[in-house]
Amino acid sequence: TSPRQVNISMDAMTSDRFGGHVLRAGWCTVFLGALLGGLLAAGCNGSSDEGAGADPQPSHSGGYAEREPIDPVELNGPIFEGWSVPDAALVISGEMLGYIEPCGCAGLENQKGGLRRRHTLLKQLADEGWPLAAIDVGGHIRRFGPQAGIKLDTILLALQTMDYSAVALGPTDLQLPPDRLLSALIDDANPFVAANISFNPESDVFAGLDFAPPTRILQAGNRRIGVTAILGEQYQAKVDGADLQFSPSGEALGAALSELSDTGCDTIVVLSHATPDESRALAQQFPEGIDYIVTAGGADEPPAEPMPIDNSQAQLIEVGHKGMYLAVLGFYDKGATPVRFQRVPLDARFEDSEEMSELLAEYQETLELAGFGGLGLTPVTHPGGEFAGAESCRECHPKQYTIWRGSGHARATETLSHVSPPRLHDPECLSCHTTGWNPQDYYPYATGYLSLEQTPQLVGNGCENCHGPAAQHVAVERDQPRDQLLLEQHRAPLRLTRSTVEQQTCIQCHDKDNSPDFDFDTYWPKIDHGPAATWDPAALEA
Repeated sequence: TSPRQVNISMDAMTSDRFGGHVLRAGWCTVFLGALLGGLLAAGCNGSSDEGAGADPQPSHSGGYAEREPIDPVELNGPIFEGWSVPDAALVISGEMLGYIEPCGCAGLENQKGGLRRRHTLLKQLADEGWPLAAIDVGGHIRRFGPQAGIKLDTILLALQTMDYSAVALGPTDLQLPPDRLLSALIDDANPFVAANISFNPESDVFAGLDFAPPTRILQAGNRRIGVTAILGEQYQAKVDGADLQFSPSGEALGAALSELSDTGCDTIVVLSHATPDESRALAQQFPEGIDYIVTAGGADEPPAEPMPIDNSQAQLIEVGHKGMYLAVLGFYDKGATPVRFQRVPLDARFEDSEEMSELLAEYQETLELAGFGGLGLTPVTHPGGEFAGAESCRECHPKQYTIWRGSGHARATETLSHVSPPRLHDPECLSCHTTGWNPQDYYPYATGYLSLEQTPQLVGNGCENCHGPAAQHVAVERDQPRDQLLLEQHRAPLRLTRSTVEQQTCIQCHDKDNSPDFDFDTYWPKIDHGPAATWDPAALEA
């Protein structure tokens, strides 16, 4: 297959040097994040005002004290300091893992990532006259099922909108149902590249079809950049199904590099969806044929510079996870520094792109139209029984109820309606922002939250998410005459020790993905509702 020519040449424009001070927009986003904060629940854009930054003051009568705005440039450092407009620039991303919006629950001002900020950065660089090309090492989604497929469609459309020219695929991307994978591949505008992935010629669905070209040639300014992509053996082993087949990565890479050797490229880049050790080994196998090898499987926060590889001219580039960072290579035809590198944190200095905001709104609308059934979500019976809602706890536990009602947990569902776009139909948000869902696997329990109209008693991250379903407990407590043995039988499963809460309960939502800075001893006093907790009885009737 011949390399595909992709022209993204732009006329170079002269401009003053720009560093962090030029790319410092986004204070509207910072203010909005602080305004919409205040809930201790994971997984959604702008979901909390608790976490990093100034220490909020707990108030059991409602909310937290306002915090000082955070300067993202001061927090994460300036970018492109000392750079002039390069003669060509290569933007590198990867391993988004489904995080199409900023990752974390510490307030928007602390979160990084998201398609909207990425697009804004690319537009700002283009407006400054940078001749750009953009590539991605793959790993776009991390889950399976209909919602993951809808999300991948959204991601690929976003990458096309941002003029990505070469995109690899990771093992989870390849686990999509055959019809959805095929629809993405046959799109003429798709930027996929794969040197060692092909369709099984005996497949009922894909027989006779080509997968993706093994190489692509990008044009950024006056620089020709040759790109190929491989899927490493360790990741190949994670792909199930008989529709795809893989060739050895070293063998396929050798053939792709040979193909690129006659194309007059100035720079050769390998998108290696492999472990860092596998990527280094490939670079050493071809010590003079590769300039940069972009690897998957690295650290959450990528190194600030490309890393040299022993016995190879290639340098290793990591891009981190969850789309929180981009890497940018700047090429200069003249001067003492022919190549510059910048790790870019996609933080609140970047405003939201209007085009990406519209795309994300369409994604949410698609989820709403599909409904839980269309997303393959069937309510599962909870082993603890049925849910009753926090209001049913009020009569016997007034202190605990009042403290909960004044906390961010009680406003969890409400917050989903205020962010843009609203997330009231997104299972990945509902699982920790409502009552009666599995927080890690994103499915509802029978008698759990369905909608604001159908289950208003289950809005918020309620008591039963931690203590367990309580409908049977409530019914027994109201029975007359009271059976003490039966009462204890239904009370015991709902009791929690501090140790259990600290080690098992909170981390169901405050996990490393969504709440990486979560510290139990810091957060617990804000919702402490144990015997020693203080409260204002008057707030119960407020």
